[in-house]
Amino acid sequence: MEPHDEIEDELPPDALFWAMEPFGPPMGEAVCSTWDRTRFPTPQEQQATFDGEPTVPERDFPQARAMCLACPLLESCRSYAQDSRDEHVFLAGETAEERRRNWRKSGEIAKRHRQVTALYTLDVPTAAIARLLQRDESSIRGDLREVRKRRSDLPPTA
Repeated sequence: MEPHDEIEDELPPDALFWAMEPFGPPMGEAVCSTWDRTRFPTPQEQQATFDGEPTVPERDFPQARAMCLACPLLESCRSYAQDSRDEHVFLAGETAEERRRNWRKSGEIAKRHRQVTALYTLDVPTAAIARLLQRDESSIRGDLREVRKRRSDLPPTA
């Protein structure tokens, strides 16, 4: 039996997914979604660069970085890049290797706090949250106390 089986039928469609992955890719028109012919010779080369497989890295990564810096979605893309831990693509002006050097335990804790908050807001019991996130219940209660210090809109834990 999977940890989510007991609550899956009680939640609206996709609610469990969005609670477990509170940050999705940025919504809106990203600069990288349109070929910039002034920066890349072909759309395929631009796509390859953002896929983490540049044709000429010393040329392509600076061009992609310049595109990211001009993008209105940069901040949400940066949050997504940190949360997703994607180890291949070019996101938010950084290669996967550059992001990997900046990953910290605090980012993992922040993501878990977002997951706990989202699940708790959906009325998922603490025990079920612990099973979903593969943590013990006391850890989840501690996470909720930490989150509650910063947010007054969460109801008390049961």
